[in-house]
Amino acid sequence: MVIDPTGLEDAIRRAADPLVLMQRVADEVVNLVDDADGVLVGFANDSGWLTFVCASGSVSTQVGSRIKLKASLAGLAFKSGETLDSKDAMKDPRVDPTFRRLTSVKSLVCVPLRRRTETVGVLCVTSSRPKAFDERDIATLTGLAEFISVSIAVAFDLAEPINALLTRVSRDAPGAAAAHGDNREAKERFVANVLDPGAMGRLETRGRVDRFLTGRGLTHVFQPVFDITNGDCFAVEALARFAGRPKRGPAVWFAEAHALGVGMELEIVSIKQALHAQVQLPDDVTLCVNAGPAAILSDEVHQLLAGYDARRIVMELTEETKVEDYPRLSSALERLCLLGVRLAIDDTGAGFASFAHILKLAPEIIKLDRELTSGIDHDPVRAALATALVSFASQLGTEIIAEGIETASELEVLRNLGIRYGQGYFLFRPTSIDSIPTSLPREIWAATTKRAS
Repeated sequence: MVIDPTGLEDAIRRAADPLVLMQRVADEVVNLVDDADGVLVGFANDSGWLTFVCASGSVSTQVGSRIKLKASLAGLAFKSGETLDSKDAMKDPRVDPTFRRLTSVKSLVCVPLRRRTETVGVLCVTSSRPKAFDERDIATLTGLAEFISVSIAVAFDLAEPINALLTRVSRDAPGAAAAHGDNREAKERFVANVLDPGAMGRLETRGRVDRFLTGRGLTHVFQPVFDITNGDCFAVEALARFAGRPKRGPAVWFAEAHALGVGMELEIVSIKQALHAQVQLPDDVTLCVNAGPAAILSDEVHQLLAGYDARRIVMELTEETKVEDYPRLSSALERLCLLGVRLAIDDTGAGFASFAHILKLAPEIIKLDRELTSGIDHDPVRAALATALVSFASQLGTEIIAEGIETASELEVLRNLGIRYGQGYFLFRPTSIDSIPTSLPREIWAATTKRAS
């Protein structure tokens, strides 16, 4: 897998950045001490002042502010090399008055930080409640002081050789490193794996996702949806497939794209590619396309749909991505409805979100998840829930599609419940767009109709 050199260098610099490490320390200390609501890390850049370089919690706005070493509890901790605390910082004369006024801190613990034998900074743990920290809290912070100091010192010590290494690498002319037997990529991977073992995996994932965003490695197969009362092909569902390694299902790739902040973009690429298939379908066959809430809300998807026969398009909303704003999503769906697009709620029966979608978005189609249809022929609970949904859909004028039909007996039960449409491996497996049948295979239809009679 080819890694973007710039991305790898950025990952290395970030992993070795002392500020990044200190921020992690600040964030973790807030969680470590129960009554702590703020943490500051300060360094003495000159003889008279302590400057806060990172912060967490209620005092995060104080990054960049300074206090005098001579007139502060942090300064006393710095000079004495001992952990000091204040039970009532509002009245304690040792606490810097400006700091007290800006932060409204009531309790304060100051832990000196060392680099080798020299005290270089202070970790300040704060609370808005007086007498918040007991002896155990102070002992815990004091006990961690050496570990925190060494961790920060190591980060500072690493910064210089890391910068020298990356600067030297960036100055190498193309091919120069290889000519001297110096493997630039191997060095960078080694450093990245040592500093942050997860960095390479994240970069490789981003590289693959970026490739999919161009359309490369992303294809679709199409699964027919049949009218199980007469065997006609009613629709096809476009199913994304991702090439390359590691082999992962589409749900995993979309989830990783969302984690990287490009999930909607990948969905739009997939939707655009799937829509191209409509021209190859018969005029009476509908195309079902999966989409998350963000994609449905996007102007780009609305523009794409406007370029096709929208009356033969169904947008399937899954429950994989949380809906943050139902009124806004409903408004977007109303605009699509004016084009002729219909809404299907996917995965119904697999979780609570799909039921919320049904209640708040009034879809034209409800798709029963395979969790509900699988084994419905011998599970009275599944059958009872499906019966209730059929009755519910009938009252709303909503159609039901049963997904994941695997056996003739499952098909028989679903048909007897009054469900009109179905899809699944028993009926027809996903295939290329030019292999879509116009009706159920003769042997499947013959076997199921004979069983029904």
